[in-house]
Amino acid sequence: MNTILLRNAARFIFLIAIQGLALKRVNLGGDDFNYISVFIYPVFLMFLPLSTPRGLMALIGFGCGLIVDFFYNTWGVNAAACVFTAYSRQAILELNEPPGGFKDAVSPTKKKFGFLWFSKYAAIFMALHCLVFFSVEEFTFYNWDKILARAIPSFVISFLLVMIYSFLFDPND
Repeated sequence: MNTILLRNAARFIFLIAIQGLALKRVNLGGDDFNYISVFIYPVFLMFLPLSTPRGLMALIGFGCGLIVDFFYNTWGVNAAACVFTAYSRQAILELNEPPGGFKDAVSPTKKKFGFLWFSKYAAIFMALHCLVFFSVEEFTFYNWDKILARAIPSFVISFLLVMIYSFLFDPND
């Protein structure tokens, strides 16, 4: 079996288990300020091979989000955010294409393109994910104050966790 497929399958299981079993129980805001949600599972979508077609990315994002929705009992909120960010990944990559292009790279990683490039890529990806997640959860675009009050702290914590993950488990091509 293909090693890239095995690595991604192992990453998927690991990240979904961390998200569904550990991070679900994290309450950083306390009882009075329950506005912070921590996301790590979008890393799976971020590290998928560059050659993954956009439609397949959206389908994988839907499956990934649906499984997380099962753990959180959120009925499609994670799936919607994952489909949006998975589908948008190609545009994010094109917006941040490194000077030498993506030649001979399998996955968009910190090791392959550098810390600054990866930080920018991860920040845009996670910001979009958080904004879409809380917009769908709120079920309106009119309560921007409430959406941003939840998305910004969640983004900051999630982004830091993504960067720590990238230092610990930066995948090889």
